[in-house]
Amino acid sequence: MDDLKKNGADACDDGRTVADMSAEWMPWNRGLRGYFGQRRRKTKEKTKNTVNKKEFRAAVAGQYLAMLPALLCILAAFTLLYFLLRLWLLH
Repeated sequence: MDDLKKNGADACDDGRTVADMSAEWMPWNRGLRGYFGQRRRKTKEKTKNTVNKKEFRAAVAGQYLAMLPALLCILAAFTLLYFLLRLWLLH
């Protein structure tokens, strides 16, 4: 920085691009045509999966059963904290 001041040169933007930060390749920068385009419609038509109500309900029940152990651990932790705080504050 001192060298620039000594030589009388001004440090300014010369317009060169070191790294392109436009990120046009990101999915959220493709615009509405890219999002609702023909390519998306074609893939939807190719992968039409029909699931009846019984299969859908079984899948949802499986998801809830998969989340149940985590929920029980969280509830047990809060219950333990509640009783420990109650014991500590009452005595």
